[in-house]
Amino acid sequence: MRIGESFSRPVFNLSLPGWRRMRSSYAEVRIPRPLNFRFNAAGAMLWGLQRLQDGLVREALREVELRRPIFILGHWRSGTTLLHELLALDDRVISPTTFQCFNPQRFLLTGPSRDAEASRPTGDIVVSASSPQEEEFALLCLGAVSCYEAFLFPAALRDLDRLCDPDRLAPEDAEVWEHCLISFLRGVVHAGGKEKRLLLKSPTNSMRVPRLRKLFPDAVFINLTRQPEAVFASTVRMWETMWERYAIGDPLSRIELEQCVSTIQDRVAAKLEAAVREAAGDRFITITYEDLAADPSATIAKLYRMLELDESADLALRHARYLAEANARRSHFATVGHDSDQAGRRMRAVSSGQ
Repeated sequence: MRIGESFSRPVFNLSLPGWRRMRSSYAEVRIPRPLNFRFNAAGAMLWGLQRLQDGLVREALREVELRRPIFILGHWRSGTTLLHELLALDDRVISPTTFQCFNPQRFLLTGPSRDAEASRPTGDIVVSASSPQEEEFALLCLGAVSCYEAFLFPAALRDLDRLCDPDRLAPEDAEVWEHCLISFLRGVVHAGGKEKRLLLKSPTNSMRVPRLRKLFPDAVFINLTRQPEAVFASTVRMWETMWERYAIGDPLSRIELEQCVSTIQDRVAAKLEAAVREAAGDRFITITYEDLAADPSATIAKLYRMLELDESADLALRHARYLAEANARRSHFATVGHDSDQAGRRMRAVSSGQ
């Protein structure tokens, strides 16, 4: 890698302690010296901003309560982003924004300089600084253990189950994870309105529902499922796309990637099934992407009854407008694409070890 590429390639805004931990965890990966210097220099600055922000708002954040958060669960590429963006149109809820999640060290000190739009790396969604975003990116940037380390170090995908679940981390790492999550979410509520309910979406939360229920006893969970063949094919493409953009270590082979994705799908499904059995009926609801795509109005109305929220005519109009715009710019409503048969055959072959 040339020096210019080390300083121009896209990276995550990692605080120095997090970068050092990852360098130690993936010590076998050779990192170009200019790129390592970039991470160290930027990480030191971000760590300084993080400590400054923490010092300025610590007392204020202690007063923030996280009441009845709403968690959207589901495997990657199962339509959770679509549902997240739809529900986030309600002014009574608040979600972390893209700016906050990728700049968690300073979002309470400075706001975004502009709200320009850009396509997500997977190419299917347009995002801006104010778009609702996954809090998992904030955990990664703040230095907590995160399965999104696999975007930089693909070998971490082999250990994704453990990296998602704080109950399987070392006690000190689990403590850092919990502190980063709670302090970040309190900051989001502090900045956006203490009377609002948090609306959170990250596929990683599907792997740690027991810990989330302990942290947020009054939380409500929405589990979104989708036909596994479509999820499998799209998830494989997602990891390949993200590695092309962010990977420092060598990507996994296509065969091993497919095996990992298949295993992760099974683990996510098993953990969500266990969560359904253990959760109270009024705190956990499962819907399908196919139902959401076929009749979004009825599906959202069903969710609103569970969430004990009223859907006004104005909000219904916002939902309809968003869906029309989304349908015009992406093929998100195709429940299964033209390659579904091929994807199904490949998924079954991987599952059977062929």
